[in-house]
Amino acid sequence: MKLFGRYFIVIDDLWETTSWDIINSAFPKGQDCSRILMTTTIEDVALECCDYQSDDICKMKPLSRDDSLNLFLNSAFGSEQNCSERLREVSTEIVRNCGGLPLGIINIARLLASEVDNLELWHHVQKHLSSSMATNHTSEDKLRNIVRLCYRCLPCRLKTCLQYLTMYPEGCIIWKADLVKQWTAEDFIRETEREDANAVADSYFDELVSRGMMQPNNRTYSDMVLSCTVHHMVFDVVKDMSVEENFTTALDYSQPITRLNFKIRRLSLHVSNTKYATKPVHISLSQARSLNFYGLAECLPSTLQFKQLRVLMLEFWDDQEEFDLRGIFRLLQLRYVQVTTDMIVKLPATVQSLQYLETLQLNARVANVPSDIVHLPKLLHLRLRDVANLPDNIGCMASLCTLESLDLSNNSEQNVWGLGEMTNLQELYLNCSAELSGRLKRNLTALASSLGKLRKLRTLILAPSSGTSMYMDCSSIVSSPPLCLQRLELLPTICIFSRLPKWIGQLKRLRILKIVVRELLCSDVHSLTMLQELTVLSLDVQQSTEETIVFNDKAFPVLKYFKFRCGVLRLAFQAEAMPNLRKLKIEFNVHRGEQYGDILTGIEHLLNLQEIIGQIGAAAGAEESDKRAAEFALSDATKKHSRISRFN
Repeated sequence: MKLFGRYFIVIDDLWETTSWDIINSAFPKGQDCSRILMTTTIEDVALECCDYQSDDICKMKPLSRDDSLNLFLNSAFGSEQNCSERLREVSTEIVRNCGGLPLGIINIARLLASEVDNLELWHHVQKHLSSSMATNHTSEDKLRNIVRLCYRCLPCRLKTCLQYLTMYPEGCIIWKADLVKQWTAEDFIRETEREDANAVADSYFDELVSRGMMQPNNRTYSDMVLSCTVHHMVFDVVKDMSVEENFTTALDYSQPITRLNFKIRRLSLHVSNTKYATKPVHISLSQARSLNFYGLAECLPSTLQFKQLRVLMLEFWDDQEEFDLRGIFRLLQLRYVQVTTDMIVKLPATVQSLQYLETLQLNARVANVPSDIVHLPKLLHLRLRDVANLPDNIGCMASLCTLESLDLSNNSEQNVWGLGEMTNLQELYLNCSAELSGRLKRNLTALASSLGKLRKLRTLILAPSSGTSMYMDCSSIVSSPPLCLQRLELLPTICIFSRLPKWIGQLKRLRILKIVVRELLCSDVHSLTMLQELTVLSLDVQQSTEETIVFNDKAFPVLKYFKFRCGVLRLAFQAEAMPNLRKLKIEFNVHRGEQYGDILTGIEHLLNLQEIIGQIGAAAGAEESDKRAAEFALSDATKKHSRISRFN
């Protein structure tokens, strides 16, 4: 069976041949003119990837002097016109010494962007780059020198945070939400009079991204960076600095291990095979503050050796049925614990000794939840996967900011009422794992009451567990959610409203809304348009609308993503509606003999729309010709829009 037709694959920024071997083996070899285009900054990688056929390598030329200067000025000042005359000459000299390397130019520009009044620094950078040109002959040497300079110019607070990234494997995706908690657990972050530690840590992350030391990977529709990667050149430079200062120690047992310091302060350990599991001798782990382990669970050193441990991150491959984590109750300094595995994790019966624990995140099946976890005084974030029941008295967790997740089908009514006592709660994730029952109805009633007391709540998500199938009208149950909500997802098949709730229009800070209603009228849309900060909107309408849903010229000024699901599609957009919409996703059914001339009236008014995705189903009696007519009408509507680059 032929699995592939002709293909063209682009792989950007490869820096090791092992990844190429995996990728190359996944695609069939043939004579159909398929191609894989790979980019790299390492010549040896390029040679090996093309079987040492140098004619298959296209060496990119550095940017021209003019293009380099334009890139620098746009990165440093926003545009060429914003550069003052006194900085024009030194900017030209800086660019001349960057060798036309885009990454180097951008990093230097972002270093200087916040120092436009510090002329001394600009001249220092220019002189440093000029003197290094005599000794750095290759592009790789020049780039490494630029990255070193950018690193040395960082404030000490950012150097520390950046060095901590070498605890992660090179090239991996690092999630902001996890990283900032680890920085805080390590005491890298200090509160200010205006901001708490979380806000300060977030600002450090954002500053490292803006300076080009970390590369954004995932963004929200509000352009908030959710995760990052680190360019291999930046990683190498920071790793060298980290080793020099004995800040972190990274060991990969599949590679030769060099001489180590006796005292390990932070250990990142990678073990992919049991034959590499022997720990190097003559080192002490008793002072280690962080342990990141990736690999086979049986190769993990005894946690009893880590007496001062604050951060524990474990990612196991599934080489056994269970993993015993009961010994962590002896790690009295623990502040952050994250475990990722498909194995069943055994926790200790009691954890009250972990008085400093702030984060417990188990991306794993859990055999038990300690009954006294509700009495941990500093617990801020509790994330558990596939846990049916939490211990009673969860209302005692007054410090908790994040709870993920609570199963409304199985937890006690007392626990759901107890949510109302967790007045510090900011993120709440709920699910249902069983069919509709008397307990679930009572818990939903208790939930409505509890939500009204959570004045700090910013995120509320109610989603079904896999396999759950039920429909429940929540119109009379959910009546007054917290007014500070920024994200509200009430997803099928659990929570359905007969009409759009009247209180929706009161949630002025809402940025993300996903909701299911049986019926949608134009008057309901008016309530939605009061949400001026909405960037993501998903509307699932169970019954077909008989009237056209019209979005007027004041509707959704910052909306970036809109999903509309309904049996019949009749949408109209007036001029200046949704001026920032980028992506539109529509799902509807075709009906026999129906006309589709008004399927997306006024779509040309969505000036920033870039992508449309359509999913077309078929109502009873519909024929293939009806589907083709709908597809043609949808395609014809998109042709009215000149900026759409993707239509599926």
